[in-house]
Amino acid sequence: MSATTAVPPYNGFDQSLKASTKPVLDRHIIAQRICSGELLFIYQSLVINASAWSSKHPGGVLAILHFVGRDATDEVEAYHSTEAIARLRKYAIGRVEYDDEIGWAALTPPIALGLIRHPNGVKGDWKREGAVRLAGGVDDGPGGIVKLRAEELEPMPSELDLRMERRRSKAYHGLKTKLSKAGLFEWPGPLIGYGKDLARYFVLGGLAFGLFFL
Repeated sequence: MSATTAVPPYNGFDQSLKASTKPVLDRHIIAQRICSGELLFIYQSLVINASAWSSKHPGGVLAILHFVGRDATDEVEAYHSTEAIARLRKYAIGRVEYDDEIGWAALTPPIALGLIRHPNGVKGDWKREGAVRLAGGVDDGPGGIVKLRAEELEPMPSELDLRMERRRSKAYHGLKTKLSKAGLFEWPGPLIGYGKDLARYFVLGGLAFGLFFL
């Protein structure tokens, strides 16, 4: 598949992805880059590199670490503004081939294996977080340094129905699209909700204050 071949868009997503010229990154390359310490996650079939800004993420770096190697599209769409998503797209380094039936089969984030970056700052060096031994098959080297291999990020067999999860995700985005078109995500103005009550009490208070002095 060439670097300019279109990726089937996720239902309800920005159709401009059809014209994306970002290179296609295969699963093994993405896993290797994660093992080297890059914080990569998937958004709308784009591979986003959060390494440069994860420490400044308003939701905290932990939220990023738990989505490394995973498809964070639903969470990004649910909790971020249009402006924030536009900034996010600028950190796309490539894209993946989406299976429209199951989406992106998640890799295992290193933090889910009980691993964090080693404080020595060396690229690709990890250490265990406390006494956590979730990455049981990963050997510790000298000084407690752990070296991850791409295949160790592949998930264990699971009974999770990926097709069902994909259908639920599509249904969520379809509902959000309808709500957006209905204008329910737009700010209705300062006098909506408690605003009207506050304005009424302010007027009544002013009248009572005036009548008291009269």
